[in-house]
Amino acid sequence: MEISNLRTGNLVVRRQSLLPRVLSVTEGAAVCRKPFKPPCSYGYSNGKENLARRLWARKRFVPWGSLTPALVAIAKPLGIARPESDEADIVEEIVTLPPGVEPLVLWQPEQSEDGPIEVVPIAVDPLLVRFLRPHQREGVQFMFECVSGLYSAANINGCILADDMGLGKTLQSITLLYTLLRQGFDGKPMVKKAIIVTPTSLVSNWEAEIKKWVGQRVHLIALCESSRDDVVSGIDSFTSPRSLLQVLIVSYETFRMHSSKFCQSEACDLLICDEAHRLKNDQTITNRALAALSCKRRILLSGTPMQNDLEEFFAMVNFTNPGILGDVAFFRRYYETPIICGREPTSSEEEKKLAAERSSELSAIVNQFILRRTNALLSNHLPPKIVEVVCCKLTPLQSELYNHFIHSKNVKKVITEETKQTKILAYITALKKLCNHPKLIYDTIKSGSPGTTGFEDCMRFFPPEISGSWTGGDGAWVELSGKMHVLARLLAHLRQRTDDRIVLVSNYTQTLDLFAQLCRERRYPYLRLDGTTSISKRQKLVNRFNDSTKDEFVFLLSSKAGGCGLNLIGGNRLVLFDPDWNPANDKQAAARVWRDGQKKRVYIYRFLSTGTIEEKVYQRQMSKEGLQKVIQQEQVDSVKGQVPICQFLCVFH
Repeated sequence: MEISNLRTGNLVVRRQSLLPRVLSVTEGAAVCRKPFKPPCSYGYSNGKENLARRLWARKRFVPWGSLTPALVAIAKPLGIARPESDEADIVEEIVTLPPGVEPLVLWQPEQSEDGPIEVVPIAVDPLLVRFLRPHQREGVQFMFECVSGLYSAANINGCILADDMGLGKTLQSITLLYTLLRQGFDGKPMVKKAIIVTPTSLVSNWEAEIKKWVGQRVHLIALCESSRDDVVSGIDSFTSPRSLLQVLIVSYETFRMHSSKFCQSEACDLLICDEAHRLKNDQTITNRALAALSCKRRILLSGTPMQNDLEEFFAMVNFTNPGILGDVAFFRRYYETPIICGREPTSSEEEKKLAAERSSELSAIVNQFILRRTNALLSNHLPPKIVEVVCCKLTPLQSELYNHFIHSKNVKKVITEETKQTKILAYITALKKLCNHPKLIYDTIKSGSPGTTGFEDCMRFFPPEISGSWTGGDGAWVELSGKMHVLARLLAHLRQRTDDRIVLVSNYTQTLDLFAQLCRERRYPYLRLDGTTSISKRQKLVNRFNDSTKDEFVFLLSSKAGGCGLNLIGGNRLVLFDPDWNPANDKQAAARVWRDGQKKRVYIYRFLSTGTIEEKVYQRQMSKEGLQKVIQQEQVDSVKGQVPICQFLCVFH
């Protein structure tokens, strides 16, 4: 019927009103605008209080300034290739910047007597300036001066940003990256293509951070959990001369496998390496692949630049600015050997004097391109942090097993034989596991495997009633471990009398298994993140733990899998159940809870078994941290007797 009417021309077409009823122009406009009302009754002009509340909801820094925001115009970006559809949107942007926040000018041309200079200064976009804290502004300025070639006479083209965890190294790097992609000395962008290399677990985090701060203003590609074909296609798209892609975010492993694709001279203008202490060994394939990249501008981000010894530090410095400290043989002879000898307790006055001179000379060189600030800067923004070293006495079972092992003839024989020195580390690991819980070595002792040298005839020490429960994998048996007994009492106290949440960190997944069993026995809600947790699930676990509406009490964390990039501010208590030889691993783990966004007082508990190898490990950590202070040119005569700012608590039960 309708078709015939259409053919004969008898069909009447009526337009339906956009509004449900006939309204006047004023009423119709009011209805249409209703969904777009401002977030508060005073709109956007109410000043600092409402602006601060909205920014806090976004988990960003509250900018400084008075009550009335200022409008700052951004000039048209220079030399950035953009899609045609975006050109109309980027001619001019209006950014709300609170007054009192000074613009951050990184470089400005010198005044000339001939007249005005056409070259414009290089300044950080107000889009980012309003969120930078004072120390972050200083960091951006420092990195720019290093990578821009202003220190060309000193052969400096790279830098190391060695701020402690939580000071915003990522935000500072994104600010510099965004600035160099838009501006330069000659009016053209200083950087056209940049590569960000990071651990696999942080690739998606970097992508999210860049989009959070600059939105879609930067064309990037992140290769995370992609198939080989997708990785190859993504790298080819980035390296193509006609590509609009500006930033590539890739993992260390992916870069190593596809390093041959970056041989072009124009493949990268700026290299940013996150968690750069992975480059502490210049003999690894990853280090060599990155060093072969034809890019002088290199930025290394690491909260722990000095981890074990000076040679690892040299590897990072030489990667940043090759040849600035000579070759490794010269560094070892001229710097490392005198400094190490001068720090020995038996060193003479001449050796101490020479060590101080070489340390001062080394500091004068590296401080030109290394910037390190401690997290003491966060003390004005975060609640207090209390570190307690909890010394726990061994149980009778642990003491019998420990004494039997160290007095074993086989162990003494291996220690005296130089050909079997490699086994000593395995023995130390066995002792560390014993200090955690006898369950960690029970299975190997019962099986009688070759790795149980030193624990011969030790089954007689174990109570007969535990054989069945441990064989089936059940039972935490907290009373058989001094540290587990203290931990169980701590968890019970927190669960009953507080609403705090706690993070339990260990180097061994076997220990995490015992934690999980303890939580199941006591019916504590818990989450677990270790090496078997997929990357896609990690952030979900973190978000669930940080969600105050969820009843999550314990977060089990492997120090090897979650040492960096995790924000666990949902908990304010953290237990380092066993010490690591590398103090950086423990510092990384402890920094998971004392970060921006934390609202409660933070407690860090370091568990140590008294009279055991764990005390030696802890002393070694203190010695390594003292070596880092030598690089920072702090006057430290000896690390002997030094104690971190913390409390010691001895627990005897």
